[in-house]
Amino acid sequence: MKSKIVRQELLFEVRDVFGRKIRTTKDYWLKIKTLKHQELRFGIIEVKKTLKIPDEVRRSVTDETVLLFSKKVTEYDILIVAVKVLNSDGFLVTVYQTKKYTKKGKLVWLRQQKE
Repeated sequence: MKSKIVRQELLFEVRDVFGRKIRTTKDYWLKIKTLKHQELRFGIIEVKKTLKIPDEVRRSVTDETVLLFSKKVTEYDILIVAVKVLNSDGFLVTVYQTKKYTKKGKLVWLRQQKE
């Protein structure tokens, strides 16, 4: 008997600042917005921008396959996008906003400031 694999509907796939494909499904995005982080005021556009043009990227202190992309999106809000990277591709783990970002983990990438 063959097992039936249900393919979830892709919400987006975008190339991050390193050129890797990062993706998430509609179901998982809904889980982030309704269960994990109901306070999240930002949407898909800001998440994609954070992956493409972050202010910095750090490696998680608890899981070296997880990268934390951060970007200041308003005067007071910093968006953090956590991505798990396996076999050169990645997927969203979670997304959240914060007013204070505690910079933990090894700095992997830093945006160069314009003079």
